[in-house]
Amino acid sequence: MAKKFDDRSTASDKVLRLFRILLSSDQRWFLYDLTKKLNCSTQTVTRLAEVIEREIGANLETGKDGRFRWYRLTPKAQPGHLPLEVRELRYLAICRDLAEPYLPAQLFKALDRDLRRLALFLCDESNFPQPGKPFAFFSKGFIDYTLFFSEIDLIAQAIDDKMVLQLDYKALGADEVKHYLFAPHRIAGVNGALYVLGAVVNPDLSFSFRSSFAIHRINKVTPSGEHFTFELTEVDDRFYGLPWHEPRTFVIRFKAGHSADYVRERIWAKNQRLRDLANGDLELELTTTAEAELLAWVRSFGSEAQLIAKVQEPLMLLKQDEVLADSAASLQGE
Repeated sequence: MAKKFDDRSTASDKVLRLFRILLSSDQRWFLYDLTKKLNCSTQTVTRLAEVIEREIGANLETGKDGRFRWYRLTPKAQPGHLPLEVRELRYLAICRDLAEPYLPAQLFKALDRDLRRLALFLCDESNFPQPGKPFAFFSKGFIDYTLFFSEIDLIAQAIDDKMVLQLDYKALGADEVKHYLFAPHRIAGVNGALYVLGAVVNPDLSFSFRSSFAIHRINKVTPSGEHFTFELTEVDDRFYGLPWHEPRTFVIRFKAGHSADYVRERIWAKNQRLRDLANGDLELELTTTAEAELLAWVRSFGSEAQLIAKVQEPLMLLKQDEVLADSAASLQGE
């Protein structure tokens, strides 16, 4: 029976799909393999390749291995026609450098490589930011997430697929590793550390309670092969700290001088309000979902800071559990 081709995609859709396939790897892509990926005829793939070649010229190579035609995308150091300017490429490079402290080395190198390939599409590579980086980061202590790249990759995939994970986790100060079934929802960065937010699930895959795990304390991540079907509400990042309980609002007063200036210069929560007092003191009003963490932060200022009001009475914790207690303790320690 003759093969039927899918005619629902437009020509523009197919061109974009072919370009993405070619861009994904610098290998030779044989015409026959491309017809299977695009679900269309060899004549159609040939026409699509001609469209791409008209736009990027010599960046698209083609040839034959025996009787089999192939295509390969190899960016040349010459102007192309992509709708991106050198200035925007530099902005992307700045974002790359600012993200470096939080990225595993493997991911940073891949991002750097891809930006350089993009630079070759746009212009001569001499316009790409050179190795002398304009940013430097000085830290009192940081976590090398290069060692946890495979775990981060598995967690990110599980978030996309709503996959339940089996976590082997050793809490801060614990002697034994504990095992959890976990539905991941978001990866969050707090105080230089990465946490996976989500929910612990029961053996029948039903929701048990919300929780978070420090990624650097996960000993092993194993996909369970099962998917969770319940919905997790979106994490509200307007508040101070990770989501461990219902929102609570506080007012904190900082004495005039270095402490007040330090707090005034920074954003501690997206919903914060600052009030300058006549004597030079500063009042900070903010809402938190991590009261223990907030109080520890206030205590770190010593006599320079004072909690003067709790606008809302504390509400019931969503779950009083050792996992949450570990997360709070780890944030105070980091």
